[in-house]
Amino acid sequence: MRDETKTPEPIAIEQRVDAPAESVSSYINDFRNAKEWMVGVGSIEKVSENSYRLMLESPVGRLEPEAQVLEHGNGLIRWSYLTTIEGGGEVTVHPKDGGTSCVVSYTGDFRLKNKALMRAARFVGIERFARKNAERSLVRLKQLMEARRFG
Repeated sequence: MRDETKTPEPIAIEQRVDAPAESVSSYINDFRNAKEWMVGVGSIEKVSENSYRLMLESPVGRLEPEAQVLEHGNGLIRWSYLTTIEGGGEVTVHPKDGGTSCVVSYTGDFRLKNKALMRAARFVGIERFARKNAERSLVRLKQLMEARRFG
């Protein structure tokens, strides 16, 4: 039997993007843009200088955590969830080929603060769901950035 109290494994993925690192960094540094490229993010509302309320679709229904951006700039954005979810995420952009392309890395971890809801989420495969959404998000970011470059 699976241990439902075990902390989920962090997600760590990367994607090569054929667009300048500067352009990709500038785009991801505005956390509000996450609704355009992060799969499962329905909306983002700025609630204070560095805090945002997100509407996330999940296998256990709609979640509305508040997140605080802890650091952004120089090819990095890092955030932590303040409500509903424990954990956070980080996206880094590393220039390649003299800056004409880049590698975007995402790492994230999460646990629902409500233990009963977390058990239900694990039962319906939230870890697989989160990994798949993260992978699809980086593919979407790649498509958006490359379309801007070549479009």
